[in-house]
Amino acid sequence: MRRLIRSLMKSIIAAVILISPSSAFAQVVSVNVFQPVPGGAQLTAEYFQEAKAIMQAAGAQVTTSSDLKGAFWFATLFDNWEAYGRVVQSLPNNESWGAFQNKIAGTRAANQTDNLLLNQRAAATNPVTGPGTVTQITVWEPTTGTMAELVEGAMGAKPIHERAGASVSVYTGGGRMYYLMSFENFEAWGRNRDTPNPEFQAYMQSRGTAGSPRAIVVDQITLTAF
Repeated sequence: MRRLIRSLMKSIIAAVILISPSSAFAQVVSVNVFQPVPGGAQLTAEYFQEAKAIMQAAGAQVTTSSDLKGAFWFATLFDNWEAYGRVVQSLPNNESWGAFQNKIAGTRAANQTDNLLLNQRAAATNPVTGPGTVTQITVWEPTTGTMAELVEGAMGAKPIHERAGASVSVYTGGGRMYYLMSFENFEAWGRNRDTPNPEFQAYMQSRGTAGSPRAIVVDQITLTAF
């Protein structure tokens, strides 16, 4: 687990290098994904909760989730780049963070599999949060044209999905767009999937063109907050 936390801290600090002065998006999110070793899921969840409390005390918003494949997601959210930088620079001297690392020294509960640094492009109009919240993330990658065109398409889809009961937010990072649809629980998520959405289908068809698609779905992840 010491390896896990060191990786988390290195990822957060290294991400500062990626900050661009021209970025003007509201929320900044650093996401670290970990795959528990066999038998390590419960310990990983416990360590996530301890790390969450420390990071929140340091000034970050934190969400902890697990996906359908058993991976754990630790997301730290900040109102802007300044808030992000303030928390990052405080970590090396954070006594609670240091004590936590010492406590878990020598343990190994999970291995880090990914790190994402994302900018918010659109906030949810009707946000849902808390344990049990289910979020479906569709990851899009442009194949032709620009990211701006892809984001424009997401902005048009957002109110359609919100009218259908989803809480929708949009992020970009690493040349990809992340379209998040959140629901209060799995039942609400399932109901949404079961219900046809002719308005959305018509919207997608209206944006379609002959030949190669302008963007493709490269991943879809379903997370449950804990």
